[in-house]
Amino acid sequence: MKIVLQKKSIHILTHIKQLQFNNKKRAMLKKHFSILGIIFLCFQATHCLASDNKEAPTLYFDLGEKGGWVPFRNAAKNGGTSIFTELSKALEADSGIQFKTVHFPQKRAAKALIDGIVDFDFSYLEWFKNNDPGPGFVATDPFFEITEYIVTLSKNTHLFPTPESIYGKHVGTISGYFYFDDDQFIRTDFLNENQLIQGLKNNRFKAIILERETAKYWAKLNNTEIGFAALHTSGNLIIRLRKEHSALIPSLNRAIQKMKTSGKLQAILSRQGIDSKIYTMQMK
Repeated sequence: MKIVLQKKSIHILTHIKQLQFNNKKRAMLKKHFSILGIIFLCFQATHCLASDNKEAPTLYFDLGEKGGWVPFRNAAKNGGTSIFTELSKALEADSGIQFKTVHFPQKRAAKALIDGIVDFDFSYLEWFKNNDPGPGFVATDPFFEITEYIVTLSKNTHLFPTPESIYGKHVGTISGYFYFDDDQFIRTDFLNENQLIQGLKNNRFKAIILERETAKYWAKLNNTEIGFAALHTSGNLIIRLRKEHSALIPSLNRAIQKMKTSGKLQAILSRQGIDSKIYTMQMK
């Protein structure tokens, strides 16, 4: 009888130990899966954070030297904001692309674009022969109209009734700027628009080519009475982007379209005192 009881006791103890072992095993497994769950959640959180922190593409462009192409590259008023700066900020907000600026002399800026130091410029295709942005470049949809005139002293406006009137003559131009017909006249390059108006005032030449708002600004500062003779170029402002960034064109075009439909683009022009037509159709 005693032996039987001992055997039963041993059997019960063995069963209890087995239950304890199983409980420990379940606890260890539970702890193991809890750790795996935590690791998985951490991985997911890290992945999401990495996605959220993915660097936005960055594009560099030139705003030129102080006083150049007012009010487009540089503000017309001290402490103000230029049109191109406002456009880049609006594009950044609507496209997720970051925009950074540099300030180069015009000739250096033109070379920097070719060399890839900067990624784009604000331009318009009518500056170029056959409206071609050039090899290695693509163009966005347009923003708004820009007009360039043959500008003279007010007394000489009648001398240039057509764009062809400047052919064969000395014409004041900006060094590094494109003119689609500059093989037809004799370029007299100056560093900036201010110097062009001064050269006109001092009879260095009888005609210059300038954007209308820029010409008005510098004529006023130089106390010079100017006249707008024939229209030289009329076109729509675009971004001329280096081709290696062409994948960004759809995002840029969507942002440009949103600026137009939301009224943001018109608000920028109104703040700057610019009365330009906004091109509403999208380029194909």
